[in-house]
Amino acid sequence: MKILHDVHLHDYLSRCTNEWGATAMSMIREAERTGLRLIGFSNHTWDESVPLPAPKDFYKKQSMAYEMQIRDEVAEYKGDLKILIGAETEYCGMYDVLGMGKEAALTLDYLLIPHSHVHMRDFVMPSTPDVVRAREALSQKLAEIEGITPERAVALAAKLPEKELEPYMGEKTVDYVQYVSDFMVKSFKGLMENEVLKSYSDLMPVSVAHPFQPCGSIDMMDQMIALIPDHTFGDLFAETARRGIGLEINPWTNTPESYRMFGIAKECGCKFTVGSDAHGAPEMAKLPDARPCIEHIGLTEDDLMDFVRT
Repeated sequence: MKILHDVHLHDYLSRCTNEWGATAMSMIREAERTGLRLIGFSNHTWDESVPLPAPKDFYKKQSMAYEMQIRDEVAEYKGDLKILIGAETEYCGMYDVLGMGKEAALTLDYLLIPHSHVHMRDFVMPSTPDVVRAREALSQKLAEIEGITPERAVALAAKLPEKELEPYMGEKTVDYVQYVSDFMVKSFKGLMENEVLKSYSDLMPVSVAHPFQPCGSIDMMDQMIALIPDHTFGDLFAETARRGIGLEINPWTNTPESYRMFGIAKECGCKFTVGSDAHGAPEMAKLPDARPCIEHIGLTEDDLMDFVRT
């Protein structure tokens, strides 16, 4: 099956986009150059009608009003490429909070929802007990310094990156690979059972962005997926298929364990979308890296979600 769509694109409206030239029109021109027929912009978005479950500076600016500026940017395009406006929102699995309400969702052409932004600690995934213990130990040491209040000590310890907490951690008690693997299973199941999503998932296209790909720990992805048995994936994906929710295949799915996982999803009757997760026109060149997975599991046009068929 030839890849003719890419519905996971970010332009400069996403805060994580660092390329200055990441405009919608530059990405539209790149899509035309490479022969795509359909693209979708899905900038990171938190619906402002949904209270944040915990402080997160990243989403202070990523409101619906801000992100929908994309409509004005693409309005000047008069070519043959079909352009959709979607969003990549957030599912905070540790709180069972979805960052997109029904009213906002239904103004979009489609929605991508990640469950695996595990790098967003204590917002999407809780810190491991080892990290919690290390921060507590560090805050106690900082509080001993003259002029630093206990409250300030806690705040300073909270800002220190996890990799710099090793001296305060003591003996580790948590297998990080197992911890994240278990969390991703829990968060995927939680997403499928989320009541807000149930209120609109049968009214609009919804696909899970980078399923079981642990953002921030992608080098450990196959190890984590390997810990999840076939029957667990079978149960999860049977529900996904029943709900009509899609799964994204992207350039990072070219691994043995991804082949196993997506093969089970296909057997369960799941439908799929393809996306590069590009943050600028040059990164759109990664899209063909999704082809090995597509070919390995034997994906055809019939296996795609209706809204991406061309």
